[in-house]
Amino acid sequence: MVPLPPGAPARRGLVFVLSEYFGLVQHASTLDIAIRLVALNGFTVVLGPLVGRLMIRTTPGLVLVVGLVVAGIGALLVTTFDPSSGAFASAAVIGVLGIGIALATAPITTIAVNSLPPRLAPTAGAASNALRQIGSVLGPAVFGVLLTSSTLNALPGHLAASDLGPADKGQVLGMISDAGIQAGAFLRLSSASTTDEARSVYAASFTDALHTCALVGGIGLLAAAAIALITVGVRKTAHNAAAGS
Repeated sequence: MVPLPPGAPARRGLVFVLSEYFGLVQHASTLDIAIRLVALNGFTVVLGPLVGRLMIRTTPGLVLVVGLVVAGIGALLVTTFDPSSGAFASAAVIGVLGIGIALATAPITTIAVNSLPPRLAPTAGAASNALRQIGSVLGPAVFGVLLTSSTLNALPGHLAASDLGPADKGQVLGMISDAGIQAGAFLRLSSASTTDEARSVYAASFTDALHTCALVGGIGLLAAAAIALITVGVRKTAHNAAAGS
């Protein structure tokens, strides 16, 4: 069994929440967001030949487990982000996540195909691809709900600690609750100072939500690594030995 359910949704979900965070909180341009996130898929292409050689010299299971652990660590490092995090720091953390994803992607299909008799190899490949697509759908859906609920849960506490007046606090809470969390990026109150304060409150609330999503994603990826270690294993089998010879 390939640990796609806890791994693939975490990856896709984190891509979604990170793109939202960079755009709504840090007000990055579309091009800037793309540059920051390119490592998530770029390393899969660049490191593809190296990952293939690693699977031959070691085992697909070992490469998968290491990849999921590295990806999990990268996801947990996202909890260090704050509204002032620069593009370089963000790209470095995302690079760790991307390297982990690159290591984990190729072994999944190999393990699925090798787990069944040769006559069922097409079925294994199709099942692996289907699970990957399911993960691509589930990730943004689940993490989108988590991002929204976490932002709304964090917002009252940050509003209470702010210097905004009662009327402004009510306006901010009502606008974000009614119009959606994306509306917080476009808040405009009666003055420039209150607008800046309101947007700082929104940014802090959204950042808390991002950290919650990163924590869930990191735990999901590490859980996938544990499942892979138990169900797939990391030892060489007769099939691995023959492939490496």
